[in-house]
Order: sequence, then C-alpha cells, then structure tokens
Amino acid sequence: MRKLAYILPLLFLLSFTTDVNDAKATAILKKVSAVYQKYKTMKSTFTLNTTDRSNKTTKSTGTLWLKGEKFVLDYSGQTIFCDGKYTWTYNPIDKEVTKEKYKKRNGSISPNEIFSIYKKDFKNLYEGDSKIGTATNYVIKMVPTKRKNYSYLKLYIDKSNNKISQLSQYSKNGTTVTIEVDKFENDIAGVTDASFEWNPAAYPGVTLVDLSK
Repeated sequence: MRKLAYILPLLFLLSFTTDVNDAKATAILKKVSAVYQKYKTMKSTFTLNTTDRSNKTTKSTGTLWLKGEKFVLDYSGQTIFCDGKYTWTYNPIDKEVTKEKYKKRNGSISPNEIFSIYKKDFKNLYEGDSKIGTATNYVIKMVPTKRKNYSYLKLYIDKSNNKISQLSQYSKNGTTVTIEVDKFENDIAGVTDASFEWNPAAYPGVTLVDLSK
C-alpha cells in the first residue's frame, strides 16, 4: 500500500523549454494545464493495471482526493491521509493508523502528482492519437531528464476536453503500471484542509502508532 502511495502513476503549471519538447506536445500540455489549474479540489476513481515482463496483469481500483499538496488515497483496503507534512495510513482490519512524516521518495511518483506529472524534468514528444473506449486521445511520450526508477511515461489526453484519461509508467525491469481515470470530479462541496488529516473522533477505537517523532 505504501509503495502505491509513492509510485502511483496515477495523472498542473508548465515549465517546459522548447529545446527539449516538440511544439505539438507543448501546445497540448498548455491546454491540459489551463483545465486543471482552475480546480481547487479534485476527486478521481481509478483502475490500476500492473503488467509484468511475462505479460501477466493484475488489476485493482481506488479513489483519490486532491487539494494542492494534500491527498487522500483509498486503495487496497487501506486509506492514506496526507496534509503535505504527515501521512496517516489507516488499516480498518487491524484498527490501527500509522503516522509518519511525509517524504517523497527520490525518482518516484506520488499521488498528488498524477494530474501534474508533466510539469517539469521531461522531454515530451507527441506520438499521435489513440482510442481508449470511444474517446480519441492525444498520446505524449515523456522521457525523464533526470535519473528515475523507470524509463519513460506515456500520457493519454482526451481530445474532447483536454483532461488526462490514462498514465502509463514503463519500468526498466519490464513492468508496466497504468492508471486509468474512470471518473473525475472537481470542486466538490465539503472538502476542506481538515479532510486530509486524520480525525480520531471519526474513528473511535483505532490505535495510533506515531512514527513521526
């Protein structure tokens, strides 16, 4: 679960330079940025597919709430709350929540980057269009300019609304991890900063394990 929280390649402001990005990719990503930077909060339900080098695929689903650097990730029977400073990982089966200082692992993709991963440190190339279901998507290949634990990413952008519909990560060991955005909502009523912090009153009887000290 914690591994997912840091590698989730799941899917806003550009800092591209024309010498490392082709003009078509830059134009598309500017449209994407214009869409997402308007939103204060976002919610996405997603499907995560992991395919290993032998072409065996495992599938799982989850939900992600975002507000700036803050996120709540509900996945695989656990929930992670992150206020940008700390994370609380809640396991309902064990009735236990673990608090830790939030630190993004080097070279990884964290949940709050899913919709802004393209902002910097990539060479971006428009590869054409591709169908996902009934929707036609732009396909942009993103090669990191700094050393990462993966070779490259592919971003799929719905041509009808300039929103990200899929993000795929191609690892050096032959594994591919793909996040498909099943449903997207924005500026949801009732989502505040407190929504991204652990609230003991809402979970009576849960033991806190504090590893942040």
